[in-house]
Amino acid sequence: MIFDYIVIGGGSAGSVIARRLADADIGSVLLIEAGPADEGVPAMMDISRLFELDSSTDWGFLAEPTKNSGRHLTYSRARMLGGCGNHNDCAYLVPPLADFDSWHDLGAEGWSGKDVMPYFERQKERITIEQRPERHPVSRAFIEAGVELGLSKVDFREGVEPGIGMLTLNANGRLRSSSSVAYLHPLTSLPANLQILTDTLVTRIEFTGSVASACLTDKGRITARREIIVCAGSIQSPQLLLTSGIGDAAELRDLGIDVIHDSPGVGKHLVDHYSVPVIFETTEPVSEWDVTPYEAIAMLQTIPGAQSAQSQVQLGLTAGWVNGRFGDDYQASAPKPRTIIALEPNVAISRSHGTVKITSADIRVAPTIELNYLSDAEHYDEDVLFESVKFCRRLGQTQGFKDIISRELSPGPDVVHERDLREFIRNNCQTYYHASGTCRAGSADDPNAVLTPDLKVKGVCGLRVCDASMFPAMVSVNINATVMMVGEKAADLIISDARQFASTASGN
Repeated sequence: MIFDYIVIGGGSAGSVIARRLADADIGSVLLIEAGPADEGVPAMMDISRLFELDSSTDWGFLAEPTKNSGRHLTYSRARMLGGCGNHNDCAYLVPPLADFDSWHDLGAEGWSGKDVMPYFERQKERITIEQRPERHPVSRAFIEAGVELGLSKVDFREGVEPGIGMLTLNANGRLRSSSSVAYLHPLTSLPANLQILTDTLVTRIEFTGSVASACLTDKGRITARREIIVCAGSIQSPQLLLTSGIGDAAELRDLGIDVIHDSPGVGKHLVDHYSVPVIFETTEPVSEWDVTPYEAIAMLQTIPGAQSAQSQVQLGLTAGWVNGRFGDDYQASAPKPRTIIALEPNVAISRSHGTVKITSADIRVAPTIELNYLSDAEHYDEDVLFESVKFCRRLGQTQGFKDIISRELSPGPDVVHERDLREFIRNNCQTYYHASGTCRAGSADDPNAVLTPDLKVKGVCGLRVCDASMFPAMVSVNINATVMMVGEKAADLIISDARQFASTASGN
């Protein structure tokens, strides 16, 4: 098979890019997805049925134990059309402009706040965005408690700023408005120049000299005439580059991989959102949620030094259950079912960096994920979480929560002194599954930048990476809206290059 453009990965960015390229009519487009199609599968489409998904729709990765906890963390990655946009809670938040201005300052020219905001607006042509109603009693109590402690009530549809309020979702009621739903469905009515291959694993990118020319898959070789666009996510995009010969040359040679280009930044600079949950028992079982228990948030400034519009912490609320990341023992120990509230503060822009490494040239061998939480030399992340956990404990003691919360389960009443609370934090960091930055974009003279600002892989031709792995720095909120923005802007960059090439070739 031969196509002009091959997009690897049908997730939040890949679905956007494939559709935009097809609609631009610049050539034939193939979208390759390792997992199954999503259309018509209730557990993929209905947010409230998320936990009905079986293990075949997840890659089943485990992150290495952090230095303090000694425990592996489940690192869930979706294996389905729509990617992680079809197994998340559909939080839709547009980061502050300052988050993207830092991208520009780090060498990603063209990615400042004013540059990217039009692409968030463009998403609204297809994505349905709703704000959750302030209806559930636990959400109302959470907001009342935050206001009691001095937080401003915020409408996050108008932008993200410090305060507390109801979450916006890319959803239509219970139904997801993920990128696959919004850009590809119905799958029976795709443009004639767009084809989707599901249940197909790309094992390696093949090069002719320094030009990316084909994808080797478990179903055969597929040739690309113009470009290959990798959208496999922040874990598997670097893994695919590494197994294809782009990465630290010495490490690749040790694994017997032929080096196409020495790029030491591949798989480095992993940044994540991670939290330490504060868990309470409720006086009565929490009533059912009509869509998702993750529907209210607060943005906090907990230590001095934040810019006025930037937050250091995103504080999420869940109730009625505790995710397995946090330990099901809390749920099991509750005297009655559904008697749990978790306040989950996470470091909005972490200063700790991890890595994604490979131990084999075989793409089927899971990569090694080192999260390195709390590893920054200044202990900024730990200080932020320390102040955040104290704030959450105060929230649990407010008048707003007095009729709902009966006692604190974790850290628990025995954790009183600062040294004990810091030890608790070091032992209980949990992921929000927002890995980014592992193929980051930057300036031409930055040796650790894997990509140019137009998302082309340095040192080769015909290859781009367009997903959260390109983030030069973390954004301060849930990343899915930003990943879709990356897809929109990347599509524009590819289309512009194609039209410029066509114009030059025709002599105009």
